[in-house]
Amino acid sequence: MKFIKSISALLFTAIIATTICLVTGFNFYAIGATLLFISFIPMPKGVALMAIQKEVWTKDIIDNLYKNNAFALQAFDADFYVLQGKVVHIAVAGAPSTVKKNLLIFPQTAVKRTDSEITYAIDTLYSLPRHIEHIEKYELSYDKRQSVLGEDQAALIDTAMDSLLFRWAPLIAKTILTDGADVPATLAGATGNRKAFTKSVFSTIRLAMNKANIPGKGRVALLTSDHYQQFFSSLSEAEKVDVGRVADLANGIVGRYLGFDIMERSTVLRYRGADDAYVVVDEQADNYAADVTDRAASLIWQKDCVERARGEVKIFDEADRAEYFGGITSMLLRLGGRIRRATGVWGIVEAQAA
Repeated sequence: MKFIKSISALLFTAIIATTICLVTGFNFYAIGATLLFISFIPMPKGVALMAIQKEVWTKDIIDNLYKNNAFALQAFDADFYVLQGKVVHIAVAGAPSTVKKNLLIFPQTAVKRTDSEITYAIDTLYSLPRHIEHIEKYELSYDKRQSVLGEDQAALIDTAMDSLLFRWAPLIAKTILTDGADVPATLAGATGNRKAFTKSVFSTIRLAMNKANIPGKGRVALLTSDHYQQFFSSLSEAEKVDVGRVADLANGIVGRYLGFDIMERSTVLRYRGADDAYVVVDEQADNYAADVTDRAASLIWQKDCVERARGEVKIFDEADRAEYFGGITSMLLRLGGRIRRATGVWGIVEAQAA
């Protein structure tokens, strides 16, 4: 077996040397001898493996980013406009020329179109460093390093999606309050009762979107699991059958109602404040803490009215750190977004029960 590998290595070296000579005109024997010498130099242990692992895990994050978050695909894709992995820059055409009918006066004044641009930084999500002690390679029956990377990757993606939804959260003017029966608060840290989510929400928002000339195609409703349950309970038996008939679970769609594709997520948004003065809460902020008066919210939008942008994805890994007696691993993901057209994005916020 070793003999066969040696012959294969020599043949490979000869092929590479020949190719280089044909391209450059250099001496075949000199090139061949150099390549052969290099091939016998031992590489530092683990170097090639680590480089491959970083590439694999980076690709894995990208491939899995929307796997369990299909709602994020229902948006304008601004990846193409990301500069240096961290800033979105989009040129915006100015208003079209004025159109007049049956002109009698000539010449008309020529007006130059004024273009503008949209620029914003996308959020950077950091998975803080993990320490894997070297001795754990031998004491554990599984590869802890791979396990840690997998769990941290999932947490990083989930947090990035929470952050994206926060960027899509509308101001109070583009929200409506739930109007159902009193139900217990469901958000972590919240207490008391809230008004339940009912089907009436959809007809209200449908009318508002229609009056604002928002396209009927591509309308999405992302409901919290509790809101979806409350909404489904408010339907008639015939409506329940109709909603479920068009489910497309492979793409995250659990049903359709009044032209809205319904998707479900454990949580969507968190608002805080009185019924006439609530604001969205950034749960990734360093000073975030839940409040007993917090209220859950779901989100409805048309896919061209919101935007997502993915930037840099990077894995940091040092296998042998003397001061840690092991390795250090961390991750970075840049993901951002914005509301492109406010009239096509609505929040449904739980009303405080009386």
